[in-house]
Amino acid sequence: MHHFWGLRQGRNLILNEEESRHARSVLRLSDGDLVRVLDGEGSAWDGALQFINKRDAMVANALEVPNYGAVSGSFHLYVAPTKNLDRLEWLLEKSVEMGIHSLTLLECARSERRRLKLDRLVRVMQAACKQSGKGRLPLLHGPIPFAQALENCTCEQKAIAALIDGADSHFLPPLIRSKPGESWSVFIGPEGDFNESEVSAAQSKGFVLVHLGPHRLRTETAGLYAVAAFAQRLVS
Repeated sequence: MHHFWGLRQGRNLILNEEESRHARSVLRLSDGDLVRVLDGEGSAWDGALQFINKRDAMVANALEVPNYGAVSGSFHLYVAPTKNLDRLEWLLEKSVEMGIHSLTLLECARSERRRLKLDRLVRVMQAACKQSGKGRLPLLHGPIPFAQALENCTCEQKAIAALIDGADSHFLPPLIRSKPGESWSVFIGPEGDFNESEVSAAQSKGFVLVHLGPHRLRTETAGLYAVAAFAQRLVS
């Protein structure tokens, strides 16, 4: 069944122009074809497609599929955007597929990219939701200054991944598995990593310093590593 995004009005789902054009011109769907529409709030809605005009389409009196593709727990990834935008989009896409709940973009001392087109990033996340069958669109915040992110973080368990010579750090996967029922946030730095003052500031706010194994990882790889560690926390 084809998946689309729609604006919910009661049990009616309105497709935007882009989604309507995709249904008509790319997928060659017709009036009456059964489709599934995501509302971004956690539900999917099944019903017959109706083309209103050349630009608009809708599904009327749709049947709700609640908690569609719901992912247990709560994981919030904080990450500094990569200089190469394609790498950030890859991280967002794969994080959504693996079940992230929230993502905040950071402005750090060594950040190389500070301007972003958030609407484009949201579309990447929406496409990943459709592909992986998830009814809830993860929350996307930022970019915000690192210090503000520290203040805003309210998760029960807070970790910052950084390579600081001589510092004691914990391996992230077993740390998450030790407290699988609690909400988690993990901070991932820019290509040049967090500096020592940022790590110290985080630790003063109760963050645990963690590492991601013996290898030096790119920002987007480190971010996905953290998401995967959370996704596998209940696997024995």
